Amino acid sequence: MLFFITTKAHDSYGLWCNGRLTLEDGEVIEGEINYDLKFEVVQVRDNGIIRAFTAQSVSQFTLFDPIKFRQRDFIAIEHQLLSGYERKAFFEVIANGQITVLRKSKYIRRPRITEDYRAPHIYLNAVCKHSYFAVKSKELIEIKNFEAQVLPWMARFEQEINHYIEESRLKLKEAHEQVRVVNLYNQLCDNHFKNTQAADLYYLMN
Repeated sequence: MLFFITTKAHDSYGLWCNGRLTLEDGEVIEGEINYDLKFEVVQVRDNGIIRAFTAQSVSQFTLFDPIKFRQRDFIAIEHQLLSGYERKAFFEVIANGQITVLRKSKYIRRPRITEDYRAPHIYLNAVCKHSYFAVKSKELIEIKNFEAQVLPWMARFEQEINHYIEESRLKLKEAHEQVRVVNLYNQLCDNHFKNTQAADLYYLMN
């Protein structure tokens, strides 16, 4: 899935955002974070010292994006390459809950000047390609057909989900519509869990 937008370019050094990074060994580093999407490297600047990390040594990192004006969360997990080998890579967490939606982004060359406001780093003559993945019960799949792959995971609340899709007139072809449905399902699961907990507590107290 490709997204294109043209705005004023950032400087060639990228965009530094306030954030926090957690390494595989549990060390937490806070400061200004620059996520270099092109080279998949995270830099942290603290008291004038810059440290750079690849996904191999990072567990997760969070930054506040001043363009989107919101917090963005990233995790580093094993990802199978086309060659069949696995290596750790950064994924952005788009939705989190019983079903988690992740986004893997990379730059590809284009014969024109473009930008993607969804990425904190802008390169000339390139656009950002996004691939979306869904995770449930530790199963990670790339979303190629949302209705065939992900909707069956929501069978517990099938009636509510179908009603929402119909009322909202969603086509489920765009990522933002798919995320809306996943967020609804996660909320329904959370409410069900809280109600179950409340019922269990009432039983124990009476």
